[in-house]
Order: sequence, then structure tokens, then C-alpha cells
Amino acid sequence: MNVSRAGTAVFFGLLVACFSAGTALAQADAGGDREFLTFQVENDLFANVTNTDRHYTNGLQAAWLSRPQKNLPDWLADFSSPPFYSLLFPTGNFDRKSHRIGVALGHAIFTPEDTATPFYQPNDRPYAAWLHMTFSLQSVRSSTITGEAWQDQWKLDLGVVGPAAQGEFVQNEWHSLIGADDANGWDNQIENEFGANLSFERAWRSSTFDTPAVLGLQTDFIPYTILSLGNVQTYAGLGGTFRLGFSLPDDFGPTRIYPGVGGSEWFEPQAEGCNCYLFAGVEGRAVGRDIFLDGNTFRDSPSIDKRHFVYDAKLGAVFVLWNARVSFTHVFRSREYEGQPKPDQFGSISVNFAM
Repeated sequence: MNVSRAGTAVFFGLLVACFSAGTALAQADAGGDREFLTFQVENDLFANVTNTDRHYTNGLQAAWLSRPQKNLPDWLADFSSPPFYSLLFPTGNFDRKSHRIGVALGHAIFTPEDTATPFYQPNDRPYAAWLHMTFSLQSVRSSTITGEAWQDQWKLDLGVVGPAAQGEFVQNEWHSLIGADDANGWDNQIENEFGANLSFERAWRSSTFDTPAVLGLQTDFIPYTILSLGNVQTYAGLGGTFRLGFSLPDDFGPTRIYPGVGGSEWFEPQAEGCNCYLFAGVEGRAVGRDIFLDGNTFRDSPSIDKRHFVYDAKLGAVFVLWNARVSFTHVFRSREYEGQPKPDQFGSISVNFAM
């Protein structure tokens, strides 16, 4: 336990160091745009309005995104947009480019449906926790003539699953604080394992996907694709977000934590008033590996047979007030493993600050 807590302390120390270094780098970029801080929480409580824990039960993330970086090495700027993607998807004619770097600290908790029993439940998903840092390179390419834009994001997740991720401590300390019962089955969680995941995501805003006005309100549709490879999660995904509002901003919508697909941490601040809109979306994922269901990679651990195709449907609202953006997303997730009694629901709350 002391080793696990030391690992947690190291991760928090690294986050502070990266925030400090990143802030200094951003401030050195004179004339740059805003940087952004994002705080997110996801929990099944927000969707069910009951004090229960089931499956993906809680996610937390704090993230920093820099101002546009003008001194990136050429190889990194070129790497930001993989050439093979231009073979699969249409290439735009862009006259503006922006590159940002980011860092985040995240924590996720997964439990079976019955958290009262201390015994192993072979027919439900295992207990698991994931503590990780995410290093990102985000590039936006846009056209001042057509309004078309691409957002490309590379993300590298490095962290740990198992007891070292402190899932039992986080969940039961929180339960003690709010007067809820402890989860008693954490002795049956997956074992310690270092996790590394690399993902690439592309989102579009294009006249190809123009949508008509509805009741005098603006609409748009933002499709995206993602590829993820690693011992934590390996999958390919395709999705899209439909937005409806009085004046839709030129960003890519709100973000999520698990999996962190679609949206942008940056947004357009408001000089006055509120820029508000509603959104809905759907996303499908072909899953090759999910450590939270498959169990550990190189050793025996609790596991369950996963489903290889999973989809999410989402509904939500966004409010941009001055230098802050607040969003709420209600997520409906299909069954993730064989024998799962019913699909899951959870809520996601995100607060972004332009600095």
C-alpha cells in the first residue's frame, strides 16, 4: 500500500511539474491565443439519480492545453497529420494552422453491479482502476474562405492499472464522506500492470456535412474517427455530433473522459452574454482489447468475455459564459460484455476555463 500511494504521489508531482513547465512555455509565446484548463467528472449517479455503483462508475480528469505553439520542430508539426489519413479521407485546402500541446491527469473506476459482496463474481465485470497521465498534440487546420476545418489529436496515455491505481481508496473514502456503503470486493480487482496507449483522432467541420436550420436555429454535424492501440485499449471508432443553437461556435463541441473521443478542450470565449446550444451524437467502436474486461495482459486475473462492438449515444447541453464553458452530457452505452443484463447510462460534466 505504501508503494501504491508513493506511485500516486509521483503522478501528482509530475502533473504539477508539467503544468508549471507548460505554463512557462505558453507565456513565452508572445502574441499567442488563450490556454485552457479543463476539469471533468463522469459518474453513473448523474444519470440514474441513485446512490449506486455499476460498471464504469466514476471518472475524473484535470487537463491543461497550451496556447498555439510556433516553435514546434518540423518533424513534429509534420507528424501531427498522418499522411495515410489523407489517402482515406478528403484533404482540405487550408490557409491557417495551429498546434497546441497538452497534459492531463485522469482516474477511472470500474466495478461489478453488486459491490456489497466480498466474493469474486465470475459473471460480472471485474473491479479495476486506471490512473494515468495523457500527453497530447492537437492541430487545427482551417480555411478562411470555406470555413472548413480539421482537428487532429495525438494522445499518449501512460499509467497503471490495478491496486497501484488506488481505486479502492478513492471509492471507499468518497463513500465514507457521503455516508454510502463501502465497496467490499476490491480484493478481486485486476492486478498491477503498467499501461501505455497511443491514439489518433480526426474531427471535421465541412460544407460536405451541411445541415439545414431548424426552427430558425443553426445546426451543424461534426463527424470524427479514432484509432487507439495499446495494452489498455485497442479499438477503432467512428462517430458524429449534431449541434443545435442560436449561434454555433467554431470549435468541435465538448469533451469526454472515457473513452475521450470527440470534442475540443478549447472554445470561443464570449465577450458578453451566453452562447448556448444542445447536441446529440452517436459513436461506434470495434474493440480488439479492453484491459478492464479482458484482464491483465501477461498474467492471470479476473476477466469476462467482452463484446467486440460497442456503441454510445449521447445528449447534452453547452453554456459558454464569458471565459468559461460548462457542458453536461448524458451517455447511453450498449452492453460491453457477454451476459450483461442491460446497457449502461452515466453523466459527464465538464468545465473549461480560458486563461
